[in-house]
Amino acid sequence: MNTKLITVSALSGLILAGGIAGAVSAQSVADATNLTEEQVIEIALAEVPGEVTEVELEDRRGKQVYEVEITDADGVEKEVKIAADTGDVLKVKEDGKGCDKADDSDDA
Repeated sequence: MNTKLITVSALSGLILAGGIAGAVSAQSVADATNLTEEQVIEIALAEVPGEVTEVELEDRRGKQVYEVEITDADGVEKEVKIAADTGDVLKVKEDGKGCDKADDSDDA
């Protein structure tokens, strides 16, 4: 009987620890980037209206950058790059094309 109780307690503890780790991980991403994924999506959609198909947080040249893929009303896929620390739009480009923003030099 004690063996079952110990096993159930151990499993419950592992499940609880996993849930807490997941919550801490999501919170630490928001803390590290100053932005939530929802905020990033809002910023991207303000730049390119359409349907968000993917959001990724990547490290570019030592800086955290969100890449948001959006399909616009014409069915054209565009990518919006956003600085994770400031929320500034770094680039907007059409799939397979160059940058639409004026500052093309930072290759973020």
